[in-house]
Amino acid sequence: MLITATLIAGTALNASAGPYTWDGGHDALGASEPEGSAYFAEGTTRNGFEEYLILRNPGAKAAAVTIYYLFGAGAPTRQAMHLEPYAGASVCVNDAVGPDKDVSISIVADPGILAERQLYFNYKGVWTGGSSAAGVFEPEQSWYFAEGTTRSGFQEWLCLQNPTVRPTTASLTYMLGDGRTIDKSADLPANSRVTLDVNKEVGAGQDVSVKVTAPEGIIAERPMYFDYKKAWRGGHTATGASAPAPEWHFAEGTTRKGFEEWLCIMNPGNEDTTASVQYLFDGGPMTKEYALKAHSRTTLFVNQEVGPEKDVSINVTSPGEVLCERPMYFCYHGAWEGGHDVVGSTAGAKTWYFPTASTGTGFESWLCVANIGSTTNSVDVEIHGDGGDHESAHVDMAPSSRSTFDLNALTARVRNSWIKVTGTSDIIAERPTYFAYTPRGLDEPFKIATWAGTDIYSPIRYADLIGPEFHEAALDGSNCPPMQPYGTCIVNENAGRMAPGITTSDGNDPDYFIESTRSRGTFATTACDVHAKAGSTVYAPVNGTVVLAGPYMLYNAYPDFKVLIAIDGHPGYVMECLHMSKLLVSAGQRTEAGKTQIGIVRDLVPYFNSGPNPYTREEGNHSHIQINVAH
Repeated sequence: MLITATLIAGTALNASAGPYTWDGGHDALGASEPEGSAYFAEGTTRNGFEEYLILRNPGAKAAAVTIYYLFGAGAPTRQAMHLEPYAGASVCVNDAVGPDKDVSISIVADPGILAERQLYFNYKGVWTGGSSAAGVFEPEQSWYFAEGTTRSGFQEWLCLQNPTVRPTTASLTYMLGDGRTIDKSADLPANSRVTLDVNKEVGAGQDVSVKVTAPEGIIAERPMYFDYKKAWRGGHTATGASAPAPEWHFAEGTTRKGFEEWLCIMNPGNEDTTASVQYLFDGGPMTKEYALKAHSRTTLFVNQEVGPEKDVSINVTSPGEVLCERPMYFCYHGAWEGGHDVVGSTAGAKTWYFPTASTGTGFESWLCVANIGSTTNSVDVEIHGDGGDHESAHVDMAPSSRSTFDLNALTARVRNSWIKVTGTSDIIAERPTYFAYTPRGLDEPFKIATWAGTDIYSPIRYADLIGPEFHEAALDGSNCPPMQPYGTCIVNENAGRMAPGITTSDGNDPDYFIESTRSRGTFATTACDVHAKAGSTVYAPVNGTVVLAGPYMLYNAYPDFKVLIAIDGHPGYVMECLHMSKLLVSAGQRTEAGKTQIGIVRDLVPYFNSGPNPYTREEGNHSHIQINVAH
């Protein structure tokens, strides 16, 4: 199948306005030169994910580009495009391949280009964030990951891409924090993508590094989603390293307020060794030595190692061969929470490229440059854009030092900007980005529960979802039958009031909560508050006919609107929908589950002066649904 590409001059993400943004951050290591191929193992267009492929031709000759989208099996989908000199393209993968696809990407270009994949998400309707990755230039027979954990609040995955026309088998060695190893294997069909649930592979509560090998060259990437210390939710991804090395370098890093930085050093060898870690600041370096046990991972808390309020780059050297990753978790400016992670670079380069500056409304990007050498380095930052737009910055960097550039300031007068960084000697360059991303709403209706053979769809679309929270209804149990939640229960604080036959093991998406008892005498899942920002659209949860749409007094004290829908196939039962500031339906109107708009979420905070909800950690606005016996 051939998809005709839609080219744009730059990389801005044109999202429609909405009441809920997905905040977070991501970080990308630059590319030292354009390449004729690029591979991405991770990628998905499932509900709650919006994926972009960002391409740039940094040369003076037009480039012919072919993109191959690989799925679980079958022939890949092909997309062809032509990139004029210095032009860029931003491809929405959701548009290119359609919804509900797990997808890897292979790119062929002549001459070479720059390629980056940005993924923004509302993971299972609870954890928002984003990730970015530069393309891998070629398949390898081995991949290593130093970081990884299945501790409480962490969900780890491995995405394996086989871009060849031959099937192969991947062998995996999971190296646990206690020194044990677990060996597994995975069959990879030709031209395919396979996803492994590491939490299931090794069990809960493990710190885990991974080695992946295959007789045919493959690509391996590790996405992780997290509730870090039950404070900062988000996700990050990293493409593995193809081999251990005696040195590793990181340009980004900070211990400022709201940031927690870690350095993971994996020693996959049979012998103990050591690592010398040089921490680079604006004013010079500091060096510490660490012992590394064989077949183990050493994790350093950089905040503790260097102290607070430091912007820090890192050089790691070892007499053995090791692997290094740097995860960071943050609440940026006290507002945008998340995390990002990169595998270090094993060598510096005099030139680094980024296909986008990743700036614009709701985005704050920085360029971090490390002078890893022992001499002064003259560094130039060039910002290029459409129509010859150009800005530049220069700094003379002291030996073993770090500099940071504000990309939003540098790109303010440049349209669709991209970056070239050069030094007189080797440097490392990274681009951390923090954002409040406005989703386009590329989602499909989805169910959150079932009852008596009927699927109950979410009254809030996935893009706006903050989490379903089941609880006891206010009416007596004979009037309010319990619903069977659909998805993954991440908190159940009312197990003693679960109705007979109702489980927490039906489906895996979205995540949901069951709140503690309200002492109402009804079962734990007889009502559901589907959390969303005030102003979000409310959709009909069921197929049926509106029998009432009008005002009432919530708790006989607060003005509110309700909608009652007679449920198709269940005479005598209605779906009750509450907490709307505006109605979009009237009595007698037919509704289609997940598609018919029935109202707008009311702002309940002025009524209750409520603080953050203990489950969603948001202000508590929601669409309330329950099933009642009709009167």
